Amino acid sequence: MKLLYEETLDGISVRRCYGLDGIVQIPDRIDGKPVTGLEGYLFSETVRGRGVPPHEYEGEPELCGSQVKELVLPRYAKRIGAYAFYNCSGLRKLSCQSTVDDWGAGVFTGCTGIASLDICVREEGKSCFREILSELRQTLDVDYRREDGTLLAKLVFPEYFEESVENTPARIIMREMHGCGHMYRYCFDGTRFDVGEYDRLFPHVTVQEKPELVTRLALYRLYWPWGLKEEAAKAYQDYIAAHAGDAAEGILKRGERDILGLMARSGFIGRDGLGQMLDAASRGGNAADAALLMDIKHERFGHVPLRARTFEL
Repeated sequence: MKLLYEETLDGISVRRCYGLDGIVQIPDRIDGKPVTGLEGYLFSETVRGRGVPPHEYEGEPELCGSQVKELVLPRYAKRIGAYAFYNCSGLRKLSCQSTVDDWGAGVFTGCTGIASLDICVREEGKSCFREILSELRQTLDVDYRREDGTLLAKLVFPEYFEESVENTPARIIMREMHGCGHMYRYCFDGTRFDVGEYDRLFPHVTVQEKPELVTRLALYRLYWPWGLKEEAAKAYQDYIAAHAGDAAEGILKRGERDILGLMARSGFIGRDGLGQMLDAASRGGNAADAALLMDIKHERFGHVPLRARTFEL
């Protein structure tokens, strides 16, 4: 990958990126200086002119628009210019630090495909986590990490959307909110994420979302139990026990075999729940996962002899 950049008072600001790989990792330093900013419209393919360089640079095409699939922002980034990711419809995953304190207007406009966020959070100082969530209304899977990169929790934020409804006789436009995702985006004390408030919202998501999403949210909280209180853990366990088949089906689709084993060995999953998990594995046609569940069932409940059969002539 090749970069077009300029020096600023506090480091390097990137203007354009060129290359063939849709997974873009902007370096933390260039020429020994920290990369602190990304210029406006950096990855946009719809705005040109104003002294913008040619579409190719030294034989490599410009990375922009739907070509960008994953984006890793530099560790020292402080500023992201206006509309930097404008209409990057192919962007699926964004990785960044919580210390980006200046997000330009419309940065995420048209980024409707982002499904995954990986963020390293510094405990002290302002965090941009809330600001990013408020801009992305779709369902998001979030890897929430300490500043050193240690994974603390894997979080699911449901989607939401607003709808304007006209009350014609009264000549009033009313806004209606759909989905519980907006409540999950308020789980903050200032800019600090409040994991306890996140867990307290679980009753809302159970009645507004499908079991496929709810079981994923609950399993991730149990598997990465950062800040998880006993009462919240019990609520997650009870829901998974009641939807064991849905939970297993989702795990198998995502290939999360470690979580599958933990769930099958958990005390809150009984014989019937394990049976539902086995049925899901059989439907998926994965012999290895079915064998794993059979072994765990035998470990926990032993061999169950077949009922004796009698025949009459």
